[in-house]
Amino acid sequence: MKKYIYLSALLAASAFFTGCDLDEEPMAEASVDMVFSSENGLLTYSYSFYNVLPERGSASHRNETLDYGPKNNLSGMEVGAYTVNSSTSWDWEPLRNINFFLENNVNESLSETIRNNYNGIARLFRARFYFDKLVQYGEVPWIDKVFNDVDDPDLYNSQDTRDVIIGHILEDLDYAYANITEDGATQNSTIVNRWTAAAFKSRVCLFEAAWRKYHANDELDIARTGCTEYSANQLYQLAADAAREVMDNSPYQLYTSGSYANGRGAYRELFIADNAVTTEVMMAVATDKVLGMGTQNWWYNSSTYGPHLCMSRKFAKTYLNIDGTPYNERNADGSYKTFLEETTGRDTRLNQTIRGADYTRLDASGNYVATAANFTGHTLTGYQFTKFVMDDVSYDDAETNDNDIPIMRYAEVLLNYAEAKAELGTLTDADWAETIGALRARAGITGGTAQTGTLTTKPTTAEPYIASYYPTISDPVLLEIRREREIELCLEGFRLNDLKRWNCCDLWVNDPWEGVFIPALNTPLDMNGDGTYDVYFYDTDAIGDANYASIGVYVGTNSNNIINVEPVDGGYVMKYNYVGRSWPARQYLYPIPEVVIQFNPNLKQNPGWS
Repeated sequence: MKKYIYLSALLAASAFFTGCDLDEEPMAEASVDMVFSSENGLLTYSYSFYNVLPERGSASHRNETLDYGPKNNLSGMEVGAYTVNSSTSWDWEPLRNINFFLENNVNESLSETIRNNYNGIARLFRARFYFDKLVQYGEVPWIDKVFNDVDDPDLYNSQDTRDVIIGHILEDLDYAYANITEDGATQNSTIVNRWTAAAFKSRVCLFEAAWRKYHANDELDIARTGCTEYSANQLYQLAADAAREVMDNSPYQLYTSGSYANGRGAYRELFIADNAVTTEVMMAVATDKVLGMGTQNWWYNSSTYGPHLCMSRKFAKTYLNIDGTPYNERNADGSYKTFLEETTGRDTRLNQTIRGADYTRLDASGNYVATAANFTGHTLTGYQFTKFVMDDVSYDDAETNDNDIPIMRYAEVLLNYAEAKAELGTLTDADWAETIGALRARAGITGGTAQTGTLTTKPTTAEPYIASYYPTISDPVLLEIRREREIELCLEGFRLNDLKRWNCCDLWVNDPWEGVFIPALNTPLDMNGDGTYDVYFYDTDAIGDANYASIGVYVGTNSNNIINVEPVDGGYVMKYNYVGRSWPARQYLYPIPEVVIQFNPNLKQNPGWS
């Protein structure tokens, strides 16, 4: 039965080992001896570390906060209303669990190799824990022991510098890489191996390098504090070296099997496969239809569950044409392209990320039928996400998905390498071909230009549209790598952190959240060209033809309606007027919760919070 043994062991271990906080009493001595005297005991304990990974119910929508992701509700953070009493992620239970293991895994009846292997796994997860804390809070106390006494003075330590935190994270990851014995892809990629450590090191170093470079002169001085040991370039080099190690020596490669058709191809197969595609997927969260674990369809396709997250027009225009040339939303005669024209002849990842004009899915009768975006309940822009969604209506509206969810892929490693090398100024055409060129080739792109780069050569001049996206960047290579990164990793949990490290959270505020081109109002429209009417946009008090009420979408301005239209030549552009998005500079770091500072007044509040 699919993955049941692993999942059962993981859940059992979780209940047994993680019910503790930093100063809670340790488990009974007999239990300690039982766990740490056998390899099976170490293995079972190690399953509890995986609790820090994304949960099955949320792993497919880790990018709920997207500059290019219109949705129907905003959190306090997203409108700048976050406070010192809002933060809820100051949780240290997983760290105590890991440190308890490291302190007690000393039984010499087991070989050093066995003990070091599991210590490596523990330290990999400790590195992940601290990276999450670094991204959220910046400086935090480094803790590498178990507190068994509430009067332990170290409980009241202040924050350590970013250099201290990064130094310890790198030590843990290097130890994990050197000592984890698993060298091959694991079953369904649900268990870590040594390559997980190397790939994660490239992620950590790339984040911290960019943070130090792009926040070096910001008004809060939140990057320079405590950043003297590692320069941005040193960290970029460490990121490149770690990625190169995975590229040269790991068992992973890009998955390229299968041709593209009807919204499905090698790229999307990574996200809808029942069992993780271990060729490329380095870590995955397992789901199972029988046990009711996956919510991908429910979240993206339901009118009652999920925030109707969808893609903005601004971002959709970043996808290149299939020949590698920049996309132009206008035809040669100046008219706006229809949705059919817009999603034809493009980088195939567009139509594997949203419902393009060619998209089909299984209906209730078991037949594949052309299926347009659902304008009446699921999408606010007409660009309806489908990347993680099974192409079968039977999965909708329940917790029934059985497609595994990738949370680390070899493609990210290629992108980490390309960006780090480009930031260092050492990316060669051969490097480009091995990374960006390879990713574009899988997406069906056949060529390119001097502005976008070809499959084998870097760009030499900046392409105007992507340059307008990132106006502080002039390097054409970096611009194209950013284009590629956000397209390839769309919805996989990276975008907000990328905006943070690049000092670009103004994009969250400024994306216009526009949608598809609408050729006419108050008339039924066939958006995907299959001969069936999909939507009836109307701006009158009542729909003009009651026969189309089931597909009617009101775009007028009465009753404070926020789904509107913007007049353009030859028609309209759908516009989602949700106001209030904000990103104060202080919000690049979360505040230390007020209750935490009350407990430990030696902690310093992050800049801008009071």
